[in-house]
Order: sequence, then C-alpha cells, then structure tokens
Amino acid sequence: MSASNYFRLSALPLNVKCRVAKFGAVPDEEIRRLRDLGLYRGSVASIIASVEEGPLLVAVGDARIAINREIAAEIKVLQTS
Repeated sequence: MSASNYFRLSALPLNVKCRVAKFGAVPDEEIRRLRDLGLYRGSVASIIASVEEGPLLVAVGDARIAINREIAAEIKVLQTS
C-alpha cells in the first residue's frame, strides 16, 4: 500500500471511521500514552469533536481521547468503508 493512500488523522472530517496505519514523528512517550488509551496501529477510530486551534476528541472503541493537533497530523490513517 502506497503512502498516497494514507490520510492524516487531523485531516479527516467528523465521524468518519479510519484505521490507524502508522505513527510518523510522534515521540515515544506519546505513542505509549495513546497505546495505553487504546489507540494503536490497526485500531479503528473517528474524530467526534474538533475545535479550531484546539485538540481533537477521538473515539476509539468506548474510549474518548484528546489528541493535540500536531500529534494528530503525524498519525497516518486509512479511511474504512
């Protein structure tokens, strides 16, 4: 699968399901935090709230996770059907 198929998590519209494909330039401690909260490679997520210049609220299973926009821009996802 080519990189052109990936989207930035931060670029997805609200309530569109995606599957996490890879983490770009995300610090290891942040990857550990996200993994502990249920967001890891292969997990299905969707953005449920977005405030301009603020963090994104992401749904992952039953969890809701706030993710900094700069971090979300480094998370590459594939849109699911």
